[in-house]
Amino acid sequence: MIALRIGLAALFLMVAVTVQTSVLSNIAVAGVTCDLVLIVVIALGLSRGPEWGAITGFTGGLLLDVVPPADHTAGRWALALAIAGYVAGLIRRETSTGPVGPLIVAATVVLGATLSLFIYCATGSLLHDPSVDWGEFGVRLGIAAGYDVVGAIVVIPLVMWIMGRLVPPRERRRVLP
Repeated sequence: MIALRIGLAALFLMVAVTVQTSVLSNIAVAGVTCDLVLIVVIALGLSRGPEWGAITGFTGGLLLDVVPPADHTAGRWALALAIAGYVAGLIRRETSTGPVGPLIVAATVVLGATLSLFIYCATGSLLHDPSVDWGEFGVRLGIAAGYDVVGAIVVIPLVMWIMGRLVPPRERRRVLP
């Protein structure tokens, strides 16, 4: 069962990276697109916990770091998405008394977008990346958060539903009262 979960998470990440780099890059506003990989990482963190969020965030970020048209130092997205996924998993752990509501999901997506963009820009500043412009950070964050919340409306429920179906019957009996 764990191998199936890992395989599905890898499939979700590969599809997200492919769609983000090939399709969504064509509908950018001010150079910002919907961060589909972040949304998938948050969905996996919310459905499986902080460990899954961190691991899938690192993996998805590393894919973004090496897949063309990557033009930055490898590891920046890996770090940013690992932390965002870990925080999403912590939010799930704190709200584990019931299903995750839409407001919590939207707030988690905005927090994840904020964390990941800030960490990505901060590491870029440390590495003297000329494309980092802190004067545009607020505008880009607003656009990114809006895009990501809209994308999350479709992606997060789907990913969480699929990952929730992969619970062995023994665990289902323990979860249900």
